[in-house]
Parts: sequence; structure tokens; C-alpha cells
Amino acid sequence: MGKIIQQLISPTFELSHTKTYELSILVGVDSFGFAILSDQQRLLALRQYSLEGSPLSAESLEALARKDEYLSATYRNSRLAFATPRQVCVPERLYNPDDHLTYLEGSVRLTDQDTVRADHVASLQTYFVYAVDGRLEATAQRLFAGCRVFHLGHALLEGQRRLTNQADGAYFHLLDGHLFASVLQNGTLAFFNAYHYRSAKDFVYYAMLVFEQAVLGAESTPVYLSGQLVEASEIYRLLSRYLPLMEFMDSRAVFRFDLENDREVAYQYFDLLSLSLL
Repeated sequence: MGKIIQQLISPTFELSHTKTYELSILVGVDSFGFAILSDQQRLLALRQYSLEGSPLSAESLEALARKDEYLSATYRNSRLAFATPRQVCVPERLYNPDDHLTYLEGSVRLTDQDTVRADHVASLQTYFVYAVDGRLEATAQRLFAGCRVFHLGHALLEGQRRLTNQADGAYFHLLDGHLFASVLQNGTLAFFNAYHYRSAKDFVYYAMLVFEQAVLGAESTPVYLSGQLVEASEIYRLLSRYLPLMEFMDSRAVFRFDLENDREVAYQYFDLLSLSLL
């Protein structure tokens, strides 16, 4: 069912006040987490579960929601994002709601149990078309009645766009062994894709592939990092050899933290924080 691997609780958090709070939930590839924020964008509580290499199922989500007192509470607003790499980006001008399967079939393996969804990212004139387990999605909609559902990429792009004022550059977000890469150029979305990596060398290969496909200059393009990464890691050390203009995303201009390590939380949980902006 998963175990808690990270928990952050603000001294100002009151479980009896959740009807005034907002809940953001992230279903990862093999992780599950949520954040609770006030209406003033103060992070009040955060929990991260490890699913120990197994994808979240409808049954395990039901068990988590039943066991975790924070998840079973009532909130003013709730949002849920699926961090699935089974997605494609479609420019707004080319999008046809009748072609969901066509968009995915060329690059994504689909099953009879899948539900295909689409997110409209109006600010960047694009659509995310993505596949999720149909039973898991239905269970989430039932457990968190009224929650709005998104693709992780939608949340990341909103945070990247707003927190850097649409700065040109490459944006790398790390979650569950996946690189979610986006490129903004002239205030528009030029590239988005997700890659599964098994080692630091794999990661660097895919990062440089992004630069090649988006025709970016390694010496002149800023790179904004977020997610499951630390400066002392092998990934960071190797990447810095090729991309000298790297910095961690800093969400503290928008979000407030009652924590000593707020710099790390501000970029490591950039996904959950950005989700609250939608």
C-alpha cells in the first residue's frame, strides 16, 4: 500500500480547518504524494509515499485514502495530476477531440482498460493527450469528489511559465526515474517530452537529445531544474559538464513555507506546488 518517505507539517496546520484549504494530489509512476495549501499559497502539509516499484492501483489508492486522515478530509478545492509518460502534445491549431486515439496510437501502448484524456493548456496553445488506467481514474474521481484532473505536464508548464515569466530555456523535471523536459522559446512551448532513464549517463543522453531536437545552444541556454534531484548527485555533476547555465527552480516568490529547508522543498516539490496554480 506504500509507506511515507517524506512528511512536512507546518505548525499552523489545523486538520479541523481543511474546508478552507486546498489539496493537490500527484499520482506518479511508482509514487504518490499530496500537498495541502492555504488560500494564501502557504504550504501547510505534504506527504510523499513510495509504492516500492509498483504502479498505483485503484485498490491501493482506496486503501491510502481510507488510512490517511488528511486524504479523507474535506477541502475547499482539490486537484489531481497523473504523471504518466504515456502522452503526446498537440498544438491547439491541429487538435481535434475526435482524434485522441490517433494521436496516441503511434507512440503509446494502450490497453482496453485505459482512459484517454486531454488537457487544454490555453496559455501555451497546446493540448496534452494522455492515457491513464480507467479504474484508477474512476476511483480517484469517486474518492475526491469534485477534484479537477490534469496531466503533470500541464502543472509543470503553468509553474514554469508563471515563475520565470515565460523565460526562454530548457526545463527538466525529475520524477520516478523519468525526465519530463520542456522548452520555452519566445514565450511559446517549443518542445515537451518524457523519457525513462536508468542511470545518470542515460539522463545526460536524454537531456542532450532535448537540446539537439530543439536546436538549443548548450553554452547559451539556461536550464531550470526541479523534482527529485540534489546538487551532490551524479546526475547534476555530469550534466553540469555539458550545460553550464543550470539553476534550480525557485517557487518561493509565490509560495510560503514554514520550513528551514524551504529552498529544497521549493524545487523538489515543484510539481505539487505548481498543480495548485491550476
